Amino acid sequence: MFKGLKIFFCFILCLSGCIPVSLSEKTKKNIPNYAQAENWAFLPVGQTEKPVDVFYVYPTIFGGNGPEKMDISDPDLRHKADVQILINAGVFSDTANLFAPYYRQASIEVVWMNEDDGKKLLADGYQDIIHAFAYYMEHYNEGRPFILAGFSQGSMALLELMKESFADSQWQKQLVAAYLIGYSVTNQDLVAYPWLKMAQDATDTGVIVSYNTQLPHSGQSFVLKKGAVGINPVNWKTDDTPATANQHKGAIIFDAVTGKMLEEIPHLSESYLEAQSGALVVQVDPVKYNASQAVFPAGVLHMYDYMFFYNNLKENVAQRSAEWFRRHILEEQKERVFIK
Repeated sequence: MFKGLKIFFCFILCLSGCIPVSLSEKTKKNIPNYAQAENWAFLPVGQTEKPVDVFYVYPTIFGGNGPEKMDISDPDLRHKADVQILINAGVFSDTANLFAPYYRQASIEVVWMNEDDGKKLLADGYQDIIHAFAYYMEHYNEGRPFILAGFSQGSMALLELMKESFADSQWQKQLVAAYLIGYSVTNQDLVAYPWLKMAQDATDTGVIVSYNTQLPHSGQSFVLKKGAVGINPVNWKTDDTPATANQHKGAIIFDAVTGKMLEEIPHLSESYLEAQSGALVVQVDPVKYNASQAVFPAGVLHMYDYMFFYNNLKENVAQRSAEWFRRHILEEQKERVFIK
């Protein structure tokens, strides 16, 4: 187990340009105050221009020498977080105003350690996201519908937020969708937290969009848990109905260190949900797209979860947002008729 963690640690450092850091004791006390703009990676400047918001939580971007947490005052780590936000938030930025807090995420070794100990050490980051979202709703949201979006550890944190706080019916009503990509929502989660609802098609609202990308027959992984429930972001099916490559609107591949766009690939691949594992399966060159194989079982394509389906996701964000407004207008009309 320890050897596997070390391999994963080295991989992420290579991927994101991080170097090992030994954080001081101040990290444990450096609880973010979200009333201060400096604790947000992105806040809209001036009046919000779009009718929808996105609250985005970035993935793991640093490595520590032990059970450490990100020092959100570190300028190098902030820059790495900013790059990762810009890579994935482009899916949402045409439709929504971007809100993205810095948070005391766990180091890469903590994320994949013993599950019980890992949960304890991830707790500060989760609480930061819960506090940041509560502050956003009270001070920034102004009644607009919103999208939750995360990747990897960011999706882990947002799932905890939804478990703890989304029994609130008003927040459920304002939720366009939660894109919890690169992590699993399981059948067990849905039973324990009945207000969590998975997307069933391209236009339902107040739902969770989740999947984990792999080559065929690659099995379970750190992020793809047994009992995972997902959706295909190309044909928006929840079964193993294949989406053709012609339905695929285009992958966009980025340099994970600089954020520079490297290439756009139209009609990347056929895709389908694998019944046995719950994985979203694609057929791509395992040599060209091998970055995750130093850590996960061969064939797991975790780092490409957004990139491979970039244009389909972008289209869907606009589609679901428009549908939220259509349904909201219909509900208001029904309420006015009822009141009369």
